[in-house]
Amino acid sequence: MKLNHLDLQVADVPAAAAFFESHFGLEIQGNRSSPTIAILGDGHGFLLVLQRRKRDTEAYPEGFHLGFLADDESKVHAQQAQLVAAGVRCSAVMTNNRGTMFYCHGPSELVVEVSCRAGTRFG
Repeated sequence: MKLNHLDLQVADVPAAAAFFESHFGLEIQGNRSSPTIAILGDGHGFLLVLQRRKRDTEAYPEGFHLGFLADDESKVHAQQAQLVAAGVRCSAVMTNNRGTMFYCHGPSELVVEVSCRAGTRFG
């Protein structure tokens, strides 16, 4: 089996969709103007579904995040610099035995990890 989609509940669907389009290369599939749902694709079969949450009090559990895997360490550093320049709140880039990574905060307090695994080069 292959992972098909991830459905996230967010406070502001258009803002979250714009964040993933602008910074992570996902593209909206279908109705761009819906305030309640956006379906974004990565061009490789994965879909990120964003739906407006029903209650403002809903929150993600501590530690919840989604992750993007970069081809190499230089792309992790470049992505962090691009996000910081755009005013996105990001951690410093760190390296440990898992790899090189940083975390950023998107709309609706979504936490996003960008990483490259230790000793791995893709492509």
